[in-house]
Amino acid sequence: MSTPERAGWYDDPDDDSRLRYFDGIIWSDRTEPKQTRQPRPPAGPTSGGDPTGSPSAGASGGPAAGQPRPGTDVFGRPTPTETHGQWQGHGQWQGQHQWPGHGGHQPAGHGYAQPEPTTADGQPLASYGPRVGAYIVDGLIVAVLNLLVAGWAWWLWLADYWNFVYDAALRGDQGAIEGLTPGELTAMFDWTYFFIATGLSLLVQCVYHVGFLRARNATPGKMMLGLSVRRVDQPGRLAVGTAFMRMLLPLGVGLLSMVPLLSYLVFFVTLADLLWPLRDPRRQALHDKIAGTQVVRGRQPR
Repeated sequence: MSTPERAGWYDDPDDDSRLRYFDGIIWSDRTEPKQTRQPRPPAGPTSGGDPTGSPSAGASGGPAAGQPRPGTDVFGRPTPTETHGQWQGHGQWQGQHQWPGHGGHQPAGHGYAQPEPTTADGQPLASYGPRVGAYIVDGLIVAVLNLLVAGWAWWLWLADYWNFVYDAALRGDQGAIEGLTPGELTAMFDWTYFFIATGLSLLVQCVYHVGFLRARNATPGKMMLGLSVRRVDQPGRLAVGTAFMRMLLPLGVGLLSMVPLLSYLVFFVTLADLLWPLRDPRRQALHDKIAGTQVVRGRQPR
């Protein structure tokens, strides 16, 4: 049985021999046998009575017998009114509600589910779990790309050290490795290749994220989990500048990680960026706030 569009008495979906009252949002626990009442929608504002002869609100100055007061459900709780929204796929309405007598906010202590956070125009925001999943998927993909593009430079950075360790292992001279001083260990690294490898890795990360955000409004990880990125003020395709601004913080963190004294700070900045959506009312990470973007469910219009 389909859900009624208005409050009133209707055939009970669970028992054809009785009627159940629908309060406009959910089926209530209030039922009556069919012999005492016939299914009917609520009386209109100009009607003089209902099919059972009970006086209407217009006739008595109050609600009809057996009907809740206007603006409340069968339990006397305030009901929300649809203020604005838009039709989504599969014939579903995505809108926002106002709660009478509570300044537009949901009343506390009435058992209502917490409304889902949305953008200003009503698009549902992505929850934290899928965002973390997308982050992990993208991280694995970028790691593989870095291995293909910059792996050779990382190897050459450590080549002398690996050769020293290999020769010591062949001689069975474990003490040679343990006796290395910090200065001797640092001198074995070719720091030119370190900077080349770091630059290539940051370039791969930037091209990956900016390219996919510009072309599809989502990285492969987000596409796998049904998420996309949009501007706070409007949906649609992201500009290259917006996509790049969203990468400024991750790129800056990558550069700071090369500075020994600042590498510890990088950990806390990265952690704050990852955890920020948990408490932010717009569910934005720090890099979202810099770019003015939000992560939402579903695809963006092209």
